[in-house]
Amino acid sequence: MRRCTGALLCGGRSSRMGRDKALLEVAGMPLWRLQLEKLRAVCSEVVVCGSPAQRHAFESDHVRFESDAAPGLGPLSGIARAMETTRCSHVLVLAVDMPKMSEHYLSGLLEFASEGSGAVPENGGLFEGLCAVYPVTMRPMVLELLSGSDRSLQRLIRLGMERSLMQAKPVSTSERALFENWNAPADVAPVQK
Repeated sequence: MRRCTGALLCGGRSSRMGRDKALLEVAGMPLWRLQLEKLRAVCSEVVVCGSPAQRHAFESDHVRFESDAAPGLGPLSGIARAMETTRCSHVLVLAVDMPKMSEHYLSGLLEFASEGSGAVPENGGLFEGLCAVYPVTMRPMVLELLSGSDRSLQRLIRLGMERSLMQAKPVSTSERALFENWNAPADVAPVQK
């Protein structure tokens, strides 16, 4: 891949966590910053996508922040905004709550993608759509799903594959841990001790 926009998705409700996951402290820094640095290492530009209420958390750090296209409607909303505002042909999406993801893996995923299609990890039969490279040409599909009742990333990816706009990259056994995500306080507690 050549140029790519990194999109850090922070707009989730964090209802099971009980507080904004993006602001959790990891190794003395907020989780969003840890994830943002991974994207900065592999992408030519980076944007944080989240709910309008989160804007204040990022403004003081000179971070480009974009409000989700339709706040409260899930990750498709952040992906739609990133696709709308990018100057690149592809968007590398990373969820804020996937702290074990590595720069090395992200770089390999970008290499796996081609000029005309994106790349998505396939992990035990499920697509890891919150750590994937999407071609901006999929934006009409994203907007169509966003306006309907089925806003699942699995559906988006399957539609992309049917149109040869996405390709699956199998996740090896040793890579599975990279996709663990934090949803509840118990997920974070061992790291913060």
